Amino acid sequence: MAPADLEVIIVKHPAIADAAVIGIPDDDAGELPKAFVARQPGANITADEVSNYVKGKTRVGRSI
Repeated sequence: MAPADLEVIIVKHPAIADAAVIGIPDDDAGELPKAFVARQPGANITADEVSNYVKGKTRVGRSI
């Protein structure tokens, strides 16, 4: 999935104001996404919550 596609998914979360996704080198996969996230004012969301949210939107066979 392209970084821009992941950004679109991430910013749909109500606790997230903005996001930027880049690729980072990985020995096994070649490249993995890394997201930088700006929370909405007063929001408290963890990296694990963001990861789980994205996983729930990007499963194979599931439309985004």
